[in-house]
Amino acid sequence: MNSYNLKSVFGNSVFVLLSAIIFAALTSTSAQAQALDINRILSAVNSGVADDRRENTARERRFQQEKSKQQGRLAGMRNERARQERISDQLDAQFEVNKIKIEELQVELAKELGDLKELFGVIQQTASEAQEDYKTSLISAHYPERSENLREMVAKMASLTELVSIDEIENLWFQLQNEMTEQSKIVKFTAPVTYKSGQEEDEEGNLVDVFVTEDRVVTRIGVFNALAGNDIANYDNNRGLVLLDRQMNANYLAKSNELQNASSGVTSFELDPTKGALLTALVQEPSILEKVQEGKVVGYVIIALGIIASIIAVLRIMVLSGVEAKVRKQAKDLKRPSLKNPLGRVLKVYQDNPQSDPESMELKLSEAILKESPKLNAWIMFIKIIAVVAPLLGLLGTVTGMIQTFQAITLFGAGDPQTMAGGISQALVTTVLGLVVAIPTVFLHWMASSRAKRIENTLEETASGLVAEQFENYSHP
Repeated sequence: MNSYNLKSVFGNSVFVLLSAIIFAALTSTSAQAQALDINRILSAVNSGVADDRRENTARERRFQQEKSKQQGRLAGMRNERARQERISDQLDAQFEVNKIKIEELQVELAKELGDLKELFGVIQQTASEAQEDYKTSLISAHYPERSENLREMVAKMASLTELVSIDEIENLWFQLQNEMTEQSKIVKFTAPVTYKSGQEEDEEGNLVDVFVTEDRVVTRIGVFNALAGNDIANYDNNRGLVLLDRQMNANYLAKSNELQNASSGVTSFELDPTKGALLTALVQEPSILEKVQEGKVVGYVIIALGIIASIIAVLRIMVLSGVEAKVRKQAKDLKRPSLKNPLGRVLKVYQDNPQSDPESMELKLSEAILKESPKLNAWIMFIKIIAVVAPLLGLLGTVTGMIQTFQAITLFGAGDPQTMAGGISQALVTTVLGLVVAIPTVFLHWMASSRAKRIENTLEETASGLVAEQFENYSHP
């Protein structure tokens, strides 16, 4: 410490001396007239040395005080460590004593229990199994307090410090008996029911489901189904009765309402032996509209083409049916042709050319029939084209959907078969839509084209008869 101070003092003194000399030199150079005042420089150096000595002395005093404090703290921590080590040794010794004592008490407890140990084991196992079963049992919605009683009983037996009483054992027997008895009953009771009322945005902007709980009259059919009006409820140990998001079909709802309104007698009803799992899966099955929406753009195009083809086909069938009726009526009166039907217009050509030879008459009648053919077959080819294009569009949608499905498998893997099956199902929707449109469209095309063909056959048969008659007239004037 002293050497450090001496070096510091010496360094500061030299620095002050050099600074004074440089200052004096600069001053003498700039002024060129002033003389160097050695006494003033020496006084400044002595003053700087004295200031440095006082500062170093104060610093050494502070260092000594801090060193004393740190040594006192170190001694205190050493004493505390020694005290904690003594306490740890005492606790280790006490732990060994307690361990031996517990083993002795357990042996003594086993002797005292004797055969009751197996009995209490069976009771504990039965209570634990009943507690798990009651978490999803619809009867727990009617008797919610029994789950809490069983939980306390199981916790008490698991503690190994208390034994269940006769009253608690009798209560367990009562609960088991009550579970069996209630399975055969159809009862009504009022209970809080939770259902989804809609969706709203959370703080991050994502849509989340909003649930509401209210009291409703519930009809319980054993442990199989719970009905609340037109809704079906499942039991959840955390939320109680929870309504399914969607309703069943009209037939099931009719039987459900009949059962809820019945006061006596026998009423048919469809039970769910899986205690709600089957109905939950059934209501999640997508409706026809949801299936159609899975087809996306390609599905919408197929449906639009099917609607257009159906409208055109129905209109053409109606028009051709009317034309066919007029042609049949005209066929019964060939002498008075009407220009309002194809056969009348063909007959009009025959009557307008009475002096033509058979070959010319045949050509003129063939020309008249050819003029009528486009009118009869108008839009029928378009219906046929839609019947052919619809399955191809369905195949296109299936292929693009499968490509997207395999891309998702490539990115995220095939660890979830349900997700992969759902993607394939969506891809096949367009194929189904294409076939659904194509099959009736082919049938409609056949109906329209067959009517047009019958009319054309009638025109050709009539024209052939007229040519034959003209040939006879021409051969035997």
